[in-house]
Amino acid sequence: MPLNEAQTRALHIDPQLRAADWKLNDRTQVRLEVPVDGYDAEPWNGVSDYCLYDPSGNVLAVVEAKRCTRHPREADEQLRHYVTEIAKKQPFAPFGFMANGHDIWFWEVGLANPRLVAGFFAPSDLERMKFLRQNRRPLETTPINSSIVDRAYQHEAIRRLAEAFAGNKRRALLVMATGTGKTRVAMSLIDVFLRAHQAQNVLFLADRDALVDQTLTDGFKAHLPNEPRDRIYTHQIDKTKRLFVATEQTLALCYSKFNPGFFDLIIFDEAHRSLFKRFTEVIEYFDARMIGLTATPANFINRDTFRLFGCDTNVPTFLYDYPQAVKETFLVDFSLYQAHTVFQRKGIKGVDLSEEDRNTLAEQGIDPDSLDYSGTEIEVEVSNKDTLRKQWEEVMETCLKDQSGQLPGKTIIFAMTKKHAHRIAEVFEEMYPQHVGVVQVITSTTERVRDGSYGDGLITKFKKNNLPRIAISVDMLDTGIDVPEVVNLVFMKPVQSRIKLWQMIGRGTRNQQACKYLDRLPDGKKTEFKIIDFWQNDFNKKADDKQPIDVPVLVSVFNTRLKILERHLPDHTAEAFRQSITDLRAMMARVPLDSFPVKKVWLQIAPAWQDDFWTLITPAKLEFLRLHIAPLLRFAADVDVAAETFTHKVERLKLQILRATPSPQLLQSIAEDVSLLPDIAERVRTSPSAALALSTDLATATPAQLTQIIRDLAPQMKNRRDRPSAFLKIDLPDFIAIHGHISVGEGGHQILIEEYKRRVDARVLEIVEKHPALAALREGREVTDDQLVDLERTLHRELGRDDIQLSSRNIRLAYGLRVDNFLAFLRHLLAIDAIPDYSQVVQRGFERHIQAHNYNAEQIRFLRSVQEVFLAKRTLVEADLYDPPLTNFGRNAVERFFTPPEIGDLLQLTQSLAA
Repeated sequence: MPLNEAQTRALHIDPQLRAADWKLNDRTQVRLEVPVDGYDAEPWNGVSDYCLYDPSGNVLAVVEAKRCTRHPREADEQLRHYVTEIAKKQPFAPFGFMANGHDIWFWEVGLANPRLVAGFFAPSDLERMKFLRQNRRPLETTPINSSIVDRAYQHEAIRRLAEAFAGNKRRALLVMATGTGKTRVAMSLIDVFLRAHQAQNVLFLADRDALVDQTLTDGFKAHLPNEPRDRIYTHQIDKTKRLFVATEQTLALCYSKFNPGFFDLIIFDEAHRSLFKRFTEVIEYFDARMIGLTATPANFINRDTFRLFGCDTNVPTFLYDYPQAVKETFLVDFSLYQAHTVFQRKGIKGVDLSEEDRNTLAEQGIDPDSLDYSGTEIEVEVSNKDTLRKQWEEVMETCLKDQSGQLPGKTIIFAMTKKHAHRIAEVFEEMYPQHVGVVQVITSTTERVRDGSYGDGLITKFKKNNLPRIAISVDMLDTGIDVPEVVNLVFMKPVQSRIKLWQMIGRGTRNQQACKYLDRLPDGKKTEFKIIDFWQNDFNKKADDKQPIDVPVLVSVFNTRLKILERHLPDHTAEAFRQSITDLRAMMARVPLDSFPVKKVWLQIAPAWQDDFWTLITPAKLEFLRLHIAPLLRFAADVDVAAETFTHKVERLKLQILRATPSPQLLQSIAEDVSLLPDIAERVRTSPSAALALSTDLATATPAQLTQIIRDLAPQMKNRRDRPSAFLKIDLPDFIAIHGHISVGEGGHQILIEEYKRRVDARVLEIVEKHPALAALREGREVTDDQLVDLERTLHRELGRDDIQLSSRNIRLAYGLRVDNFLAFLRHLLAIDAIPDYSQVVQRGFERHIQAHNYNAEQIRFLRSVQEVFLAKRTLVEADLYDPPLTNFGRNAVERFFTPPEIGDLLQLTQSLAA
């Protein structure tokens, strides 16, 4: 029987108000059915259901209740009238809530649209929100503190987000390359929010302890020292503070200790796809405005992340990417050196070994004919010590050294596994015993990684101290570590994820300005960093080919059980059919019904919790369960992953037996899991389930027997022993095998890289001898930008001839440099720092042009875009001003922004800069 309005209020809305600290029996706080003057008796009787009062006796909020079967938004017009009338009799308009016992909508009438919230707001939160509303100033005109951020793009980022929030957006996404100051921008944004009285309670979230501690000290303490701040722990929450930091993992455990309206602003560090998957419940719980920060390149960000932060067109609120930061010299680019050993290329196969190597293996008790490893299995199934030696020789030969030229500059080596990391370190110590303390393994299980009562941890020592110079890491240093002096990144592992790869690259991108210890840099300067790659990682790949599917194990179990139920649909009386229903309903009992994402859809899914739903199972009901119930299991708590993984294997076997296709691999996997349980010999004698799991009869087991295996053995899976390792360690001679050719000419003639470099070097020397820009540099005279543009033109013409065809790709292949202009190439080749990038010359030209005119902000923004188009094309004609991407400013925008003479001046500028 559906509840009427009075019952809805008594059974649902009253408890929800009490949960938000409203005292329903205190008439100074809450009054029921308060008459509102000026209303007709019909249709609403001019009586508000609840009025919530502030300590001064003013109505702080009005709550309009509806019975469960009505949508709360049906009260829109009614609530609007109540709020409007009450506002005439007191200093401010009250807030509004509409509720039906399931959904609660919050409304600032006249200021924003109603929005669904996780619960009623507490008295203290509504008081704070009232203060902010009464005292707020425009975000977009609040001055930016230049002592926190002092770069133009950082100011633009803050203004872009401020404009988005001024337009009533509730969420924004900020994409900035690692090293460009995301944290500083976040601190400045918080500062702007605080001074504009648009926030008091602010939360900064990160996924690692180091990032949280760094925000608390390097962020809040350094830039907002007068604001009370604290870190949130599950056992310690001080709500009197204003600035809070927490790990996502901690907040996931304790977010319900806060009211949904407690925070005004929440900032998520490194917000990308994984945040959407693991943190939806917490994100939807809080009503705060939210900002996502990420260094992940925009074209790698999943569309769910864009939607989560209100960017429906898959365009972030603000973007400042790595190429742009490199062009403007706020970050440094990398040079790439790739090498492969013979074994990495061809694998380790007994048939290919020399007789001497075969005898060596035989003496170690290893049958050489049993060796058949592919190159990709090295350090996965087999480790060859001499391969590590050859890799170390390449690293020490090619890496960027410190100012003395003796030791490597700060270097991070990315290893595959912890054991691999230790093998790498051990080989180094054997090869270079004179370099004591140069190498340090840093993994999650290494002792004293973090700072503690004992002093600096290993990460801080790597950052601050002269030694160690080389940190060998497994996942620990991929993200979150900021060591500006890092000049070498060594990839001793393949990286499939583009997001992960760019996070790792970001460890080296800081420029010299960020460095404190110049003696650890090559010649005391940082103009680039070097990537040494032994696994042919693709550093030019534009995006992941396919996003990996990561389904929570409980969802997988539920879906498999639905398939089993579907197989039994013709026979509703079968024991296996009834067992499947029992199992499914038991899993549904684990769905947290008080979770906000569940409450949002409760009216739609509630029938599945009723006995009547299960009286007759139909294909339509199975589809309903798959689409609407299964995904909710990702919110279940206390998941025993080992037990549920084993359960899923056995349920899959049930399904395969029903289909008469039991998989030998699955049968073996289940048997292996059981064989690794403690005291398995005794279990086989005393437990029929264990005996069945280890016998050939498992392939014909009944559903009831398999269910009993789950009951008896799944809870024990967390106690399994590790599987015996078949990992093989050998030491056979290996060699670096680099065979490089470059194609030139119309026919694609192949020439060796060394010969190609000789041709390029000779042509460059001819230009160096004759060009006036280089003559000026030799004589110590100032070089003009006109001379530099001419030099770029000359290099483009002379090095672009058929016998050389020098391009960015060929420069990268032959010289290991990532440059997109000839001036930058010449600077590296001649080691003359005074030669700027061509993009810098162009930037200076545009800046002079802007300074010579009194342009407004939109005109300047348009010109910055013209500059980008020009740099991409190396030329510009008038028609380009009417084509994408400049059409983003609107059709014929150039005519709206500039007069014909100004357009002529702009074209003359680009013509003078064209190269």
